[in-house]
Amino acid sequence: MKKRRNRGIITSSFKERNVLMIILEHYLRLHIALAKEKKEKVYEVSLSEISKVLYCTARNSKMTINKWEKEGWVEWLPGRGRGNKSRLIFLREPIELIFEESKKHVINGKLETAQQLVDKFNVHYPSLSSIFMRWIDTMFGYKIENREQKQRDVLRMKYDKQPFSPLDPTLATLRSECHILKHVCDTLVDFNEETLVFEPRLAFHWEVNEAGDQWTFYIRKGVKFHNGSSLTAYDIQHSILRFQEIEDSPFQWMLVGLKEAKVIDPHCITLILDKPNFLLLDILSDEHLSIVSRSSAINSYAEQLIGTGPFKLKKNDGSMLVLEANENYFRERPFLDSVEIWNVPEENGDRTPVKNEIKFGYSRYSTDNQVGRSRPQTLIRLEKNVQFLSLNRKKNGPMRDPFLQQAIRMIANSSLLVEELGEFRQENATSFLQPKLCFVREDPKVLLEQSVYNGEELHLYSFQDRDHVEDAHWLKDKFENYGINVTNHFVPAEILLKRETMEKADIVHDSATLTEQEEVSFLQFLLTENSPVYHHLNQKLKRMVFQKVSELKGKTDRKERMGMLQSIEKMLLDACQVVPLYKNLSELHSDEKIQHALINSQGWVDFYRIWFKETTTSVS
Repeated sequence: MKKRRNRGIITSSFKERNVLMIILEHYLRLHIALAKEKKEKVYEVSLSEISKVLYCTARNSKMTINKWEKEGWVEWLPGRGRGNKSRLIFLREPIELIFEESKKHVINGKLETAQQLVDKFNVHYPSLSSIFMRWIDTMFGYKIENREQKQRDVLRMKYDKQPFSPLDPTLATLRSECHILKHVCDTLVDFNEETLVFEPRLAFHWEVNEAGDQWTFYIRKGVKFHNGSSLTAYDIQHSILRFQEIEDSPFQWMLVGLKEAKVIDPHCITLILDKPNFLLLDILSDEHLSIVSRSSAINSYAEQLIGTGPFKLKKNDGSMLVLEANENYFRERPFLDSVEIWNVPEENGDRTPVKNEIKFGYSRYSTDNQVGRSRPQTLIRLEKNVQFLSLNRKKNGPMRDPFLQQAIRMIANSSLLVEELGEFRQENATSFLQPKLCFVREDPKVLLEQSVYNGEELHLYSFQDRDHVEDAHWLKDKFENYGINVTNHFVPAEILLKRETMEKADIVHDSATLTEQEEVSFLQFLLTENSPVYHHLNQKLKRMVFQKVSELKGKTDRKERMGMLQSIEKMLLDACQVVPLYKNLSELHSDEKIQHALINSQGWVDFYRIWFKETTTSVS
């Protein structure tokens, strides 16, 4: 009986909200229609005139007015006698009602519905969007929320870039997507970015034969997926086979040479390779090799990703992403109960916060809106990521000319770019893997005179984010000063990373995601099939790169492997295949009570490790 009654309440509440939305829209429609003539609170109007505006019968109009009166929105004084109009007094400002309704939608997790409501009426009430956005800003930061007599520690963030989709380990490309994967899923082994050593994760022990072509992993017992199923070696096998079989995955290079994932028993699996690969631990610790449940195999993991990680994916609908703590995590439970990342566009269209700031305000939020404050602190980290240009040396036309390539490298002066544009552009880059490299500077005019370039239009493609747009405009101006005709194209990430976009571009402005795992992240930069460098390599250079990569996998010594990677990098730099530009500065503004708010190598904060000293329950 109790369950049945609860369902009835939910249904009744849903219907009431629907009815309220309808009468609100009618209220706004009538107010807008009457306000066209003159703006005042009292109007003389007949029931038939109201019916025309609301597109309904006089009887339904009367019922609607009665509902308005019940809500306290209007006062209705019927006209006495034939020909006398009634008087309608608006008691509530429409903008207040829209704002209140929008807030209710947000609190109920319907951010997109709230935004649609605001957008719909903002043309009639221009201040509405600003009022709504100012209120939205108060929702962000660390909050202690009391709901249903239960205290919850919530971290809520604003993210004004593209939504987190897909969240499929085999397809995720953007740093934001990879960061979420690390919290929802686990890998066989983990790489500790602080100690720079591999640690057990889903596998508590591993062995490799002397030849380096057979790796055996022993799987923990008692680990549960978010759907309650138990982790076994068959889930490991499923995840690996799935990774190999998905045709659209740009990361196929990672498991090239894996012949078989052989289950020895439910808690032991051996990976058999056709050649030695001493980079395998690096690869298996990468989020693209996250382990997913074979019992929940689906086509899309965007909203239904089932992992074993410290957080469960509860929502990912384009308007917001919500993570909930995994109460049954096999390691320590996270401090945070929930992480919410709202996709809220900036009003001015700016898609890059100043200095790449991640803001975690500190306050307590409860039903009576009590707010606590304390002193802010700033954490700073220079990202290992490198902004760069990829030159399409494979495309027919002037871009094949080595003198034009060298001229472009000279004009794209990274020191000057950092000096003139500043902000989060902290340090000019001359390399991806090595300290500052020096090369002979030549006069671009002389190089262009020696080239075959004759004013042809060159197409530069980049992301729509502000930093990329500013860089591209700066580059275009510098190129045009030397007579190089460049047209900029700014497109969403899903368009930029398509094969056809990269192949028709003469130049692509992108960023290389480099981490403390320099070897595997640099190989991602080279070999991932949605990397512009991969598509812009001519066949001769590509063969040389693949040959060297194949050789270095068989080397047991990391220093020797790094030396080989640096030789590959030098080959690319000497050929003007890539032009490094600069590294970003990440700033994290937080409260002094926030602990372990460390920025990782990708410019994000580890939600699993972060915690807060003060946890006093708010008064509700």
